[in-house]
Amino acid sequence: MAPRFGLHCPFSSEFTMNVNNIHTNQAASKHTRLAAFWAVLGALGTLAVFPYLATINQSSTASLPLPLPVLAIASATQSGILLFILGWIGLRLGRSLGLDTPFARAFVYGLKPPALSKRAINFALISGFLGGFVILGLALLFQPFMPQTAQSTTVNIALWKRALASFYGGITEELLLRLFLMTLIAWVFWKIGLREGEQPSRLAFWLAIALSALLFGVGHLPSAAALWSLTPIVITRTMVLNSLLGIAFGFLYWQWGLEYAMLSHFCADIVLHIIGGS
Repeated sequence: MAPRFGLHCPFSSEFTMNVNNIHTNQAASKHTRLAAFWAVLGALGTLAVFPYLATINQSSTASLPLPLPVLAIASATQSGILLFILGWIGLRLGRSLGLDTPFARAFVYGLKPPALSKRAINFALISGFLGGFVILGLALLFQPFMPQTAQSTTVNIALWKRALASFYGGITEELLLRLFLMTLIAWVFWKIGLREGEQPSRLAFWLAIALSALLFGVGHLPSAAALWSLTPIVITRTMVLNSLLGIAFGFLYWQWGLEYAMLSHFCADIVLHIIGGS
């Protein structure tokens, strides 16, 4: 009687693991589809904030040459194209630094998603919600020292518009500030010598976190200048209120991935827009 050979190979499990590792590594080295995924979501975030912006800029929108829906779609399209380019750069550079968007990458490339981190979720929720209330409290503390505004700031914005605006901060701003800008800054510091062995040093990451947060504050100075003269108190208020939470968002991105930073930013904006009414 001929011997019967089973189909089991002692190396089959090892082979399967190696194949899975190859697929994972290949997906990690590809960024185009993931950049396109984030570009679409970022463009939708731009579209979501448009009703909010149109309300607070009613005097400007009245004289626009194009209908608001056309302008909104054009703005979202432009934002999507920019986010695709910047997102691809951030993903490509982040690969060298250990920075990524792990859940989105798993979804786009059909990989097993990473385990949720309870510690990261708790940190994101606490830093987001609590941080939002801290910003509201600081705004009240600054109020007695602020100069007279150049124009009225009392605008009644519908709740749904304020809620939609939170998606812009949680998605689009995080793609610009963390995925692209913070990653780029960390990569530059790594290349100029802030490293521990072959990896970027902790100082490189902390500098990138701080600088990207500060640059976000600087980016709000023109908006502040439209309301007040840029006195030291106005500059300080603008920088503090717009930079402070960026430290937490950057830390989340560094330690656990961009999605946790997005969650924290979204929670903070819910507090600021829904409860604070800004």
